Amino acid sequence: MNEQQLATLRVNGKLEHGLKNTISVRDLPVFFVDEPERLGGTNTGPNPLEYFLGALSACTTIMVAYVAKELSFTYKGLEYDTEGILDPRGFKGVEGVQTYFQTVQLNVVVETDETEAAIEQLKEIVEKRCPLYNLLKDAGVEVNSNWSKK
Repeated sequence: MNEQQLATLRVNGKLEHGLKNTISVRDLPVFFVDEPERLGGTNTGPNPLEYFLGALSACTTIMVAYVAKELSFTYKGLEYDTEGILDPRGFKGVEGVQTYFQTVQLNVVVETDETEAAIEQLKEIVEKRCPLYNLLKDAGVEVNSNWSKK
């Protein structure tokens, strides 16, 4: 693969104070990354792992749009509920405890008239191609996804 085929994504940011960060992406409005007050933050925005779960969910829905078009799969809407479980001792420095999610549960509800078999096919292809889903799987995180029809 040559350099012209690769994509470079870039953000820039600044630690404002405490744990609050201001992040800029392209020409979009800035957003905040912070921690809840109980963890020393100011609760100005989601923490990095919450953003990751949101990004995983959004990445899944974007891949659904691409794959559905390829499969001629029609749907009216998509909803998700995503949850990650981690042991906070890892990022607190306890040896032998991983610092990232142990398990992630992704529940997707598709509003469609398609069959359960078609939903399963869509799910399988999306999971093969979703970058964040595969990042988790390659890190050894147990990812459980449940797709259902509305």
